Amino acid sequence: MKKLGLLSCFAEKSVKALLNRRSLSVLGLVIAVLAVSGCTGTANVPRGWSGGVIADDLLFVFSMEGKMVAFDTTTGAHQWEISLMETGTGGGFGCAPSSKAVAVYGTPAVSDNTVYIGGYNGKIYAAVYGREEPRWIYPREGSLGAPIVGGTVVYGDRVYLAAADGKVYALDAAEGHKEWIFDIGDKVWSTPAIEDDTLFIGSFDNKLYAVDTARGNKIWEFEVGGAIVATPLVDNGIVYFGSFDRHLYAVNTGSGQQIWKFPADDEAEDLPGNWFWSTPVIDDNIIYAGSLDGKVYVLDAATGRAVSGFSYYDLGSAISSSPVIAEGSVIVATDEGIVYALSDNKQRQLADLEEKIRSPLVASQGTVYVHTASDSLYAIDIETGAVRSFALGN
Repeated sequence: MKKLGLLSCFAEKSVKALLNRRSLSVLGLVIAVLAVSGCTGTANVPRGWSGGVIADDLLFVFSMEGKMVAFDTTTGAHQWEISLMETGTGGGFGCAPSSKAVAVYGTPAVSDNTVYIGGYNGKIYAAVYGREEPRWIYPREGSLGAPIVGGTVVYGDRVYLAAADGKVYALDAAEGHKEWIFDIGDKVWSTPAIEDDTLFIGSFDNKLYAVDTARGNKIWEFEVGGAIVATPLVDNGIVYFGSFDRHLYAVNTGSGQQIWKFPADDEAEDLPGNWFWSTPVIDDNIIYAGSLDGKVYVLDAATGRAVSGFSYYDLGSAISSSPVIAEGSVIVATDEGIVYALSDNKQRQLADLEEKIRSPLVASQGTVYVHTASDSLYAIDIETGAVRSFALGN
């Protein structure tokens, strides 16, 4: 494999930040992002690994053919789709796009029958359910000048997102007008998390930022030992997030002060074998955090210590897809395509889809939905493991 060819469109600083940490698993994910963005001769096949979102019994997911598709979760019936096309401008990391279909990596947000989509072409789309054309596109002409890798978040009457060049945007959700920009100054691939008028987002500059949602002013920053790609989890005044320094952190949302770090300094020899890429989940004051070392770490949310001596589930394959809590279990998908239900220190295999899984999972009414790297969409019954598929293509 010619690494220099694959990485030729990637910013030198970001490449060095990743390569210096010597992880083939994460480098593989980075190459996967770049290889499908038009830099390697595959531009005629638009890609992406958008997660799904459920609203009012509708599952919205963005296909790798450039379509936002909606399904009825009760019947599986196809309800609506809208195609998003390039206009000939944009392109990620300096690449000249030849494909016309928009690629989307981040999970869209849904509010009031409108789906907000961040495109890898550097544009944001507001698509109204049932309509054939977007309500608005931002910017109206050209692009942001950098791809959007993370997803969108709707909070109040605004939609928030970050571009890969480090700029965080707040747009008016109704009309798509710019409200403010907060410039981090380094690469950002994650989706913002918002609670109590504060936006939290991590960056390749090894910092987590807290930003005022009203005006875009920085409240505080918290520095760790590696890049932060995962979307933070905010719960009860604490923000939890993983880093490429192989630690998981809990930070007070108001003060920006560290509450705990896993592993703690006195447990340095027990560092995870790889990095945290996915977003952790919390259930009954227990944190579940998947790592690229194939383990799901089980931690007391207050202390960051192992719960009752049980420290992790070992699933044997890298975990980059973010898990969900459903039906009393933690539902996790590995990079190899195996989906598990974890509970009571036991792991139960739900399905082996035999396809790469990197998209975040989404669950509703006893079913978990999985968007695979081959652009297949599956619904898995959490109780029985029964699998049904949805057609995303034509």
